[in-house]
Amino acid sequence: MADVDTRVPLSLHPDNITSMSDVDDDTRVFVNPAAEALEAAHTYLGSIYDVREAAFSDPTLTEPAALLKTDDHAMAKLEAVTRKLDGTLAAMGKTIKAYEAQLVAPVKEKAGAVVSTEIRAHLKVAPNRIDLVRQAIKNGDDEVACAALGGPAMLSGLTPEIHSVLLREYHEVRQPVVAKRVRAMTAARDYLEINGPRVLKEAIRAVGGVQVPIPGPDGKTVGFRTEGPDAYRRKRNASAKVYRKHA
Repeated sequence: MADVDTRVPLSLHPDNITSMSDVDDDTRVFVNPAAEALEAAHTYLGSIYDVREAAFSDPTLTEPAALLKTDDHAMAKLEAVTRKLDGTLAAMGKTIKAYEAQLVAPVKEKAGAVVSTEIRAHLKVAPNRIDLVRQAIKNGDDEVACAALGGPAMLSGLTPEIHSVLLREYHEVRQPVVAKRVRAMTAARDYLEINGPRVLKEAIRAVGGVQVPIPGPDGKTVGFRTEGPDAYRRKRNASAKVYRKHA
């Protein structure tokens, strides 16, 4: 279990990936890239809080300067984290697609042509044809299952949609390891797709702002407003332009 930084939302902790139901010794290597991407995001957000704490404790920095130092760090590291998240999603998508192809591949008839024709004719008029095919898949009866799934759907009285569902069920039973890998990788990818975009929002939250007093008509402070780094950055950039001019 990776360390938990309580300043970072638990939803961005890598253990959310590694503790999924289909993740075990057989599938862990396939979901590790997603866990590593989430760990990078988790560590990145924690680093922003660390830098902010150090900057605001630095006696040589004003609050705006400390805020900008924190934001500079966040902006400098963000691209690497988002690139890792995006790259992981793309790579996992390709791997899942390759395994998915195995689970929807056409099957060949296992019985002779005459027997296969008779099986399909029987299924076509059977009111429980779907249950019969599913039972054949479950029982390992490839003659019946492949007769139904190895030809056009209509020959067995199936719709193309049901034919596709049953074909996948057939492969999942025959290739349980592949099916488990697909389930584990799909769950990890989906989790990353949902929670990865939160990194930017949480980075902005971690950077935070500074409290600026709001003066009243008599000059006394009547409240405070939060000033983010953008306003100060514009002013700093304007000053830097002058510095460069006279360098």
